Amino acid sequence: MAQVKTPAELGTEKVVWDLTAFYPAPDSAEVQADVEKLVGMLAEFERAFKGKLDTKLGQALAAQCAFTELYYHIIGYFQAASALDSVDPKLQQVRSRVQETLSMAMGQHVTFFDLEVGRMAEEAFEAQQSDDVVRHHLPMLRQIRRLAKYHLDEKVETMLTLRAPYGSAEWSDMMDELETQLRFDWDGKTLKLEEILHVVTEDADPERRAKALAVVNEGLQAQRYPYFFARTLNAIAGEGLLNDKTRGFTHPMEATNLGNMVDDATVDALHEVVERKGGELARRFYKLKARLLGLPTLRWSDRNARMPFADESVVSWEDACVTVRKAYHDFSPTLGALVDEVLDMGWVDAPPAPAKSGGAFDLTLPLPGKIESYVLLNYLGTKRDVSTLAHELGHAVHGKLAAQAQGPLMWYAPLPYAETASIFGEMLVFESLLAETHDKRARLALYMEKINEFLNSVVRQTSFSAFEKDLHGRRGNGKLAAGDMDGIWMDVTRRFYGADGEVFTYENTAHLWSYVSHFARPFYVYAYAFGELFTQSLMATRGDLGARFEPLYLELLRAGATKSAVELMAPFGLNPNEASFWERGMEASLGVWLTEAERLVSELEL
Repeated sequence: MAQVKTPAELGTEKVVWDLTAFYPAPDSAEVQADVEKLVGMLAEFERAFKGKLDTKLGQALAAQCAFTELYYHIIGYFQAASALDSVDPKLQQVRSRVQETLSMAMGQHVTFFDLEVGRMAEEAFEAQQSDDVVRHHLPMLRQIRRLAKYHLDEKVETMLTLRAPYGSAEWSDMMDELETQLRFDWDGKTLKLEEILHVVTEDADPERRAKALAVVNEGLQAQRYPYFFARTLNAIAGEGLLNDKTRGFTHPMEATNLGNMVDDATVDALHEVVERKGGELARRFYKLKARLLGLPTLRWSDRNARMPFADESVVSWEDACVTVRKAYHDFSPTLGALVDEVLDMGWVDAPPAPAKSGGAFDLTLPLPGKIESYVLLNYLGTKRDVSTLAHELGHAVHGKLAAQAQGPLMWYAPLPYAETASIFGEMLVFESLLAETHDKRARLALYMEKINEFLNSVVRQTSFSAFEKDLHGRRGNGKLAAGDMDGIWMDVTRRFYGADGEVFTYENTAHLWSYVSHFARPFYVYAYAFGELFTQSLMATRGDLGARFEPLYLELLRAGATKSAVELMAPFGLNPNEASFWERGMEASLGVWLTEAERLVSELEL
């Protein structure tokens, strides 16, 4: 493993957020004043517009934009503050109180809006479309009306909204809290989950990787974590089945697909192609990886092992920024300028810290009179961290372009294509690095790392989705025990990665489903595979479209939540409802990279 550098050595010690631009402190009088102001705006919204949307829809939308921007200001602050200090009990207490207050007010005063828009007479709806505000928001309004047949009585909808903070979200929060308490004994130390998983991924010794995976699998069971997560998933899936039946959805994924503005046929085509074609290419890659690692068969703990010739050099923060800025500017001056703004305005928090949340994210906020994008990283100077910087800045430029074009109600792209710009940003950096790398061994390392990441985003996440589909399907026949979920997990893993011994051996893997926290948000995970292949299919058209590609791509980003996947791809001559769309994305990326990696291995006689 590469030597860990300090923030001072990397140049990130001053790359931190200053959140006092929002509020002086979580419990400040300014926070309380804005919460009271927002609750008042919500109450006034109901008083002014309930029962009157058939003539005042434009005014109601303008009012909704105003209170939504204030909502983002308050909630965005607490999201950012909690990310910087995830263990401060006082902060969490204030955040919880604020969230519950605002959720209660939203449920009481805003629930009527979607219901009333959904049942509005067509004549009244059409009559108001000459209003500029209404006309701008027609994509959102039409989506609300499309979903109207699934709406319940207003009293029921209000009650469900009010109860939401105490339902599935509470189960999910409980599991997050329990996960932070997981501990694993390793080399005389007590490690957290992310620390022991780091050993599985990064240790150069295959025996230590295998031992660490055993510690994870056995430790999860010893701490009864699969039992508690099984109870959680039973509750969430059971609630979902009841909701589906009550509203009239025909299958467990339908509500998610409708909310994501994707057809069932699109999602089905994605799953079929990834399991068939992606699984085939994955097995081909992992056999090549076993050869390069000098192993006859891979254990599951070897799946993410780094190549012995991987570049372990440390990249300073300044160099990372230079690389990422150049990649964006070379493709699009428009995107490059937005990247510069995020990096130069103090909107990045880069160094790891003891109480800081792990991972990385972008928090784009359409605020009153401005749009800001806050990027959180845990930058350690690896090549992967440079890619992560490009990824999160992709989210930032996507959010800013969409918020500028669509406003606070329609800016956020549905999850399956919310990853488009972030993955595109990663690809720009990857292509830039390839163009600058001429040593064959170094190029091979780049390809192997990229393929590994791709398979984790596409094949791995689709296997997670297949696990969810099987779990939710079987939940209709009664509660599932943790052992049942172990069985589903192993069956799905073999479907995607091959039978025992074909590529992998699967010892110490049965309980690993239980630390995939995304399962508490049903059918979220397929968005990763969707986003990756959606972007790769898009990028494959650059050669044909030439100079027309960049403006078309910028318009796609500006669309936010106003267009479906099919509508977004139409200007590029693509149709995601067709299996060939997903196969093209797979072949244009994974297929090309894998062929090139195999060629380099042959030339280098490895």
